[in-house]
Amino acid sequence: MSVDGSKSISKKKKRAAITVNVNGTRYDVVRRCAEALGYKTTTENDDSFIIWSDHTINAERCAELKPYQRINHFPGMGEIARKDCLARNLQKMQRSQPDEYDFFPKTWNLPADYTSLMNHYLDLRKRRKCKTFICKPSNGAMGNGIHLLQNVEKLSMHDNLVVQEYLERPLIVDGMKFDLRIYVLVLSCDPLKIFLYDDGLMRFSTDEYAPPTEKNLDNMFMHLTNYSINKSSENYENCDDENRGSKRSIKYLKMWMASHNYSFTMLWNSITDIVIKTLIVAEPYLLHTYRMARPGTTSCASSSVCFEILGMDIFIDRKLRPWLLEVNRSPSFGCDSKVDADIKFDVIRTAFSLLNLKPSEKWRALAAQKQLSRARLLKPRNNLERKTQFSIRKTFLRSQLLELRRVSEQTKYEDKNSGKFHRIFPARTSKQADYIKLLNGAFKTFLAGRGSMLEQKSHQGMLQHLRESELLDMLQQCEHEEQTAMSNVNPPERAPKPAPKIQPLAKLRPWSSPPVSPFLFSRYTSSPASLPNNSNASYSGSEHNLHTYGERARRLRMNDDMEVNMRKSNALLLKQIDSLFKKDRESASPDSQDTAKKDLNQTTKKPQGGRVPFRSKKIVFNSIIKYKNKSMLSCSINNLGENSLNMSSRPMRAKKCCHNRFCSCPELCSRLGNYHLKSSR
Repeated sequence: MSVDGSKSISKKKKRAAITVNVNGTRYDVVRRCAEALGYKTTTENDDSFIIWSDHTINAERCAELKPYQRINHFPGMGEIARKDCLARNLQKMQRSQPDEYDFFPKTWNLPADYTSLMNHYLDLRKRRKCKTFICKPSNGAMGNGIHLLQNVEKLSMHDNLVVQEYLERPLIVDGMKFDLRIYVLVLSCDPLKIFLYDDGLMRFSTDEYAPPTEKNLDNMFMHLTNYSINKSSENYENCDDENRGSKRSIKYLKMWMASHNYSFTMLWNSITDIVIKTLIVAEPYLLHTYRMARPGTTSCASSSVCFEILGMDIFIDRKLRPWLLEVNRSPSFGCDSKVDADIKFDVIRTAFSLLNLKPSEKWRALAAQKQLSRARLLKPRNNLERKTQFSIRKTFLRSQLLELRRVSEQTKYEDKNSGKFHRIFPARTSKQADYIKLLNGAFKTFLAGRGSMLEQKSHQGMLQHLRESELLDMLQQCEHEEQTAMSNVNPPERAPKPAPKIQPLAKLRPWSSPPVSPFLFSRYTSSPASLPNNSNASYSGSEHNLHTYGERARRLRMNDDMEVNMRKSNALLLKQIDSLFKKDRESASPDSQDTAKKDLNQTTKKPQGGRVPFRSKKIVFNSIIKYKNKSMLSCSINNLGENSLNMSSRPMRAKKCCHNRFCSCPELCSRLGNYHLKSSR
């Protein structure tokens, strides 16, 4: 209510909030991260901006999403998340790139590789070597069903298992075996964008490690580091200090390695290399599945409706060599300690920030969808209008320019708000070219015939392969070509054609045909006001009356058709001059050639004396040119202006020659020698 009792009409509009659907998750940390960023959590709204699910999704679920929505899984990620699929795909890449893919232990998928496993076991027995094997369910999780054995003959050929050689020489810290849980954010698959979190978890076993024997093979608290197994041990230590307990931060490993004179930087670079190569294996499947689910999407990171946070388990042996154990597409985000809570909270919150969601994207997407449906229903009235090749090319270049700017803005935003996440692919190092080769090889290996088509389009948005200036130059060139083509097809009416550039005779070689007729003069720049009104003025001792030329100019003013005829006659004149020069050159002796050169030089000499009769702003003069008693066509000089036409009947005289070489006077005839100019109508 206002002061006078009336209701206040003006109300502040509520700003639309970004909503996060947490109906599919049991982790409270997701809800806390959304609230920390000012997002609104919900369990019922299907139009939420972010949908978080603890379970995998299929391609149909991805296809149902609207352009402004994001979901935390990629369809097709199971190709590296399932233990059997990961082993099969890594083995395929190992056959083509044996030096690059040697970061995982020997693996066999049962029952398909049962014979190969038995042959390997029998070969070890012949050499009297004893190896320990670890058996895992193909699609297991949380350490369920994992066991160790040394006698492979106990396995059945019908078991659905993944069998690996057990790595017996781990790096020991405080007497315990451990592995690393690192977090990887895949922000987009078209193009591929990978971010690695700088921190992570060290997960320790709860019993002191000893090499495997028949007596301790069943001690899972010694040989396994899974949290779900060791949390039930009596020796499990839950501590808030990140440098103590059964779960510690990777920062502790960095401090421990520094104290033992080990290089943590080299180890972390090797882990980064493993992460990139593993996701290169998954990229062909991710890209193919995503494009099948959402066809026609642009190759831009901001338009990807999927993102994923992966948990990779890395084993470190005694020689500080990292090994990939498995990839988890739904890692546990349960927080039972301060180290857990701090790391996992920052991982999810930073991932939400990198999505760069805006409330305006929702109504923009809906408006674009309405416009697209209208374009499909309503046909254009004029069906005769068709897009030319120039318009299609300009549309493509403008779309590429817009996409490039969007990618550039998104990249700047990601670099500014990445926090502890660091971009590792596309790599900004010299290794990027090697990774691209591996990616192309992965397309050819996994997609065969379809790989070549997807390979050409998979790297379009990678770090601005084209600069904005290059696209602008291409667009400007396309517009120029379009204008040139349109002017040739439909020349403008009554548009004056540019006068050809005249070269003086003195600059032409004597026996070469001039590019433009030497008798077609350029436009004169003097004004009629500079002409004296005295008809008795003379130059070089000769008198000349301009009245007759004014009358002739008024009679012979040419229109557009005459100008066209003039240009045609000039072209024919040039051809005939070429033929005459050619004949004279072939038949003439050296003495006659020298004489002809002297004559031509004589014609191009600047007139002696400071005054040449006749100068006007624009005149028209037709003459018949004779060269060695051979008639030539008429050469027209169309430089007539209104001011020169409207001259009074009183005769006028010029002070200077129009071109400093040629003038219509008897003196000109005497200087030209063999050239004779006669007036013609």
